[in-house]
Amino acid sequence: MNQLAKVKRVAPVLLAIFTALLLTAACVPVGGPAGPPVKVFLQPHQTSPHPCEDRFVTHTLDHITSIEGDVVRTYDSNGSGLAVNDLDRDGDLDLVLANLAGPNAIFWNEGGFSFRKQEFPHGQSRGVSTVDIDGDGWLDIAFAHRTTRPLIWLNEGSLGAAGKTSATQENTLNRIPGFTLVDWFPAAQKAYTLAWADLDFDNDLDFVLATYQNEYTRVDPHDLANGGVVYYENTGDDFVATQLAARSQALALLLVDLNNDGRLDIWAGHDFLMPDQVWLWSPQGWQETQTFTETAQNTMSFAVADIDNDGRAELFSADMKPYPETPEMLAAWSPLMAMVADADIPGDQQIIENVLQVPAPAGAYVNEAATRGLQASGWSWSAQFGDLDQDGFVDLYVVNGMAAEDMFGHLPGAELVEENLAYRNDGRGYFHPVPSWGLNATAGGRSMAMADLDNDGDLDIVVNNLRAPAAVFENRLCTGNSLTVDLHWPASKNTRAIGANLTLHTTAGIYTRTIRSNSGYLTGVTSQAHFGFPAGSLPLLLDIRWPDQSHSTLVMPLAAGGRATVERAD
Repeated sequence: MNQLAKVKRVAPVLLAIFTALLLTAACVPVGGPAGPPVKVFLQPHQTSPHPCEDRFVTHTLDHITSIEGDVVRTYDSNGSGLAVNDLDRDGDLDLVLANLAGPNAIFWNEGGFSFRKQEFPHGQSRGVSTVDIDGDGWLDIAFAHRTTRPLIWLNEGSLGAAGKTSATQENTLNRIPGFTLVDWFPAAQKAYTLAWADLDFDNDLDFVLATYQNEYTRVDPHDLANGGVVYYENTGDDFVATQLAARSQALALLLVDLNNDGRLDIWAGHDFLMPDQVWLWSPQGWQETQTFTETAQNTMSFAVADIDNDGRAELFSADMKPYPETPEMLAAWSPLMAMVADADIPGDQQIIENVLQVPAPAGAYVNEAATRGLQASGWSWSAQFGDLDQDGFVDLYVVNGMAAEDMFGHLPGAELVEENLAYRNDGRGYFHPVPSWGLNATAGGRSMAMADLDNDGDLDIVVNNLRAPAAVFENRLCTGNSLTVDLHWPASKNTRAIGANLTLHTTAGIYTRTIRSNSGYLTGVTSQAHFGFPAGSLPLLLDIRWPDQSHSTLVMPLAAGGRATVERAD
């Protein structure tokens, strides 16, 4: 009898024992039958004080991504990023929101969708990451800056519950309460977006950055000698740069295993007519290859998930294509569409619409966005997969809109107003819009992330809008249960196990997740994995493939879901 079958047989006994324990203890350590030594702490999810309503409820934050002056021009229109993670280790996920003319800010999560604002002494930022760069166990903050090198704010580790009260101290140019600015880059190094992982298998975090050179040459001309796409290897004492491409129009970066060799590869998503670029890892170094037969022409963001639970991840690229194709919407788009018509270039694999790369035999990928209902979603920015209704299948959310005097001067306020789109997965990997969820905001979203902000087990959503207050959408749907998982590996320098792959076996199906630093558009995503599963089904086994390729297999005896913290001891 295999291990999963054994667990299914004894599941009723295990569930009875551990359910009783969970009702009387905040954390219950349990063991795992295989893999490196770990400690597992289980907690029930908090109970929401609100009844379910089969919709999301909107909250606004005291943050508006603003521009200089009153007229939005290219490239102010691109907005700013955000990140979500637990910066003070109090168990609640905090928010970091970037800005352009105004200051960046941390929003400390104080529970019940109450957030306290703490500002940085700068804005002018694009991508945001919250990762433990120095491996001390505390999450740091990295901003891609418009006019200077990336800004790295190291977490001093002084932000316990009491430490939060120090946030009223005066900011300086190189310190805010709890964080110190460090200078790691040459002055010429610019970045638009960043992504982090252990790319060389030495248990610390390396990263890749990419520039958006049209913006730099038009807004702030400078020496681009260190621009393009650059891989930075963490040597322990420093980061050593390897330039992969001298030119780049990248709005998005993704670190993902594209050829199933167990190593993360690099995918840069470019705007305009510059084709996306892929570098595959090899023992001889990064090898640029043409992996896809069809790609988005104006790649705005990437999202990755196993949309049909077959164990293979699909890859979504957001582009811009009118939705819905009504006469009014086509008229609003028409001047721009004449400017960006699909170029007739021999051998060009680019198309001006969303692309969904579905794995095919022999390591190939096939674009199935049209057949699966995802080819057009408007002027799309950040897109993210997540099981919003907790039925065991990931859904998709896309934020939309554009404002620029030189593109949409024919429209009121020079703004293309579009609804954000939520797509529900039908259980077969096909998607259908669900406006009834209440996620069809029109505030001009740019960056966006999904995370459980109130610890009740379901995914909420935060959006950084342009020239409108940032928004948090509280999930009050009425379906399913969930398991959220936090990985800790304090003995390594990759303390949140970025790059780990998790597989949850339940009585309803098998679900996979990967811990990433960044996804979507300019967005740093939480290191907490979320698994939804149907009400009445039970989680059984959690298999963790750590970034060093070792495995842990753990019994998950949670009758109705909960939160698991897995701490690796070696």
